Amino acid sequence: MTTRIAAVVPSAARPELLGRCLRGLAGNSSDLHEVVVVHSGDPATVKVLAEWDAELPLRAWVGRAIGASARRNEGWRAAESEIVAFTDDDCEPAPGWAAALAAAFAEETVDVVQGRVEPHPEDEDIQGTFARTVTVRSGEEIFVGANLAVRRTALGRVGGFDERLTGGEDTDLGWRVTETAAGAQAGFAADALVWHAVRPVQFRQHLRSLPRWSTLAEVVRRHPALRRRLAFGVFWKPEHLTATIALAAIVAAPLNRRLLALAAPHLIRRIHGHGLYAGCELAVSDVAEVGVMIAGSLRHGSLVL
Repeated sequence: MTTRIAAVVPSAARPELLGRCLRGLAGNSSDLHEVVVVHSGDPATVKVLAEWDAELPLRAWVGRAIGASARRNEGWRAAESEIVAFTDDDCEPAPGWAAALAAAFAEETVDVVQGRVEPHPEDEDIQGTFARTVTVRSGEEIFVGANLAVRRTALGRVGGFDERLTGGEDTDLGWRVTETAAGAQAGFAADALVWHAVRPVQFRQHLRSLPRWSTLAEVVRRHPALRRRLAFGVFWKPEHLTATIALAAIVAAPLNRRLLALAAPHLIRRIHGHGLYAGCELAVSDVAEVGVMIAGSLRHGSLVL
């Protein structure tokens, strides 16, 4: 019997990127039982959905909830298929994506499958210090929601995405799926490829986005085995070791200005690797990230810097 698979897309009012996503889903339409798009109802998004309606088994409506996790939850609960494949509106599934995901669930013990993610080839000219994309090339334990498929029964078992988490919610979902049922396994489908957009992000915009990562401490608290993926079991990124020293020096500077010298190694390392302007921006970003992680660690009772 053919495995029924649904694609669920939480839209964030990015009609141009959504059109590219729907183009990719249309290329997989013969293997998709349904495509569920949850959106905000903005006219541009509605127009794009109408343009692709004839090409897809499309079910789209205005979501009542705000945020990607809440819209993903609305989407999978409305889906009727055995397998729910999540991707985002800034992603384009490659040909064969849905079939490869379905094949990865051939073993009944596999409840969650991570697919491969590469930067979109149409965006190769987009550059910048804080340009954003996603790359996944192996069966990592972090479970990236840009290309993640889960059995609908497993989603029901764990209640879907935890909407209280603002960062790391996809990782948390993958771990809960495998931890809450005896013998439940995670798989990786290298042939299930999604191209992720490369988006230009300005420095201030990047800084404003950082607070969402404060809930990573909660994800690690729930799943302590994730610490093996942290630098020295504590640091989210290797650069945060010297950034933590720099932040401590800045905080202590009013007591003794000479302590500011302790911030120099981090700044010098960033400038040496990226040039003066970008290096300074990265150094500030690193220190800000550590500040966010400290706040999250205090709030959730789990040290992640």
